[in-house]
Amino acid sequence: MAAEDRGLIAITGANGTIGYASAIYALRTGYRVRCIVRRSDAIATLKAGPSIQRHADRVEYAVVPDNTADGAYDSALHGARYVVHIAGVWPKPDYHPDHDIYHPFVKSMENILSAAEKAGTVRRVVFTQAGAALVSPEDGDTLGTAMDRVIDVHPQSASFRPPLASSHHAYSGAKAYCMTHLKSLRVSENLPFSVVQVIPGTVIGPSELVTTASEALQRMDRMSKALLFDGMKPRYAFGFVHVEDCARVHIEALDEEKVPEGEIPDWFIAAALTEMGKNGAEMWGEVGDAVEKEFPQEVGSGEFKVGRDKMPINMPFSVDSRLTERMLLGGGKFRSLADCVKEVAHWYKTLAEKASQSS
Repeated sequence: MAAEDRGLIAITGANGTIGYASAIYALRTGYRVRCIVRRSDAIATLKAGPSIQRHADRVEYAVVPDNTADGAYDSALHGARYVVHIAGVWPKPDYHPDHDIYHPFVKSMENILSAAEKAGTVRRVVFTQAGAALVSPEDGDTLGTAMDRVIDVHPQSASFRPPLASSHHAYSGAKAYCMTHLKSLRVSENLPFSVVQVIPGTVIGPSELVTTASEALQRMDRMSKALLFDGMKPRYAFGFVHVEDCARVHIEALDEEKVPEGEIPDWFIAAALTEMGKNGAEMWGEVGDAVEKEFPQEVGSGEFKVGRDKMPINMPFSVDSRLTERMLLGGGKFRSLADCVKEVAHWYKTLAEKASQSS
């Protein structure tokens, strides 16, 4: 445990994939953490985590059941020096586009900003964004896999306002609106704290909160499922990031010496750098080769079935994360997609072997 007390970080969505990993990274690097969740039963889940238990004396908990209510985060951010806002809504098809997706995203952002200002102690807020803001649902599945476009907010999605046609329109529109709004606030310098935005790629990696192989398979990211179990072809890919690398980016972005206010970019890209000139098919094929080389017995027995033809439908963007690596990873590199998927495979195998030994 780090001896230095670097202050209190309030993390929303702390029981989620990025949130839990961010809480652990923050605790290991000297921060105190207030885990903000929507349900009280999520606290028991967090407390069961081995890494949380090792730092239990520096962890607090807060429940915000409705983050769209006025003043929802006021007490949860009280006394915090930093905030990491990760909590969001997964855009399920049966959700109402306006009421269940767009409004919660926008209102929760507004409530975080308001609560941080009321607290009077907050120095920086990090917001997790999403690749959905980079595309428009109107494009359909026409983006291709050339991986040669530059990442930026899609202007059409940024213009979407309710009433919206679908959950996809609502998710893309809400994220694009939030990203452009926060960018304008940062440029205006009208806030008493600084704002940082992070765009993660697909988050891949094991979780110590998962204890069975069946649960691991259920919660596994779509890329790993496609590559290891010939799962459903993912619709989009905006880059790939190991969960621990993603967490590190979120927490290191709070460091005001590493990232002075005047040097904050529009957003940090949290994803492995795209190899120059490589397209989606080439990259996907190389990862398939790596899985077959690492797990010849498992592939031969059918435990793993490499989904070589399950490459994501839309892989249009080239990822340039050199700025993120330089400023937040100390010049180190993001782990590659192959490394991420192989680690997930080892994690799954370990859980499966434990189950077979106990049966």
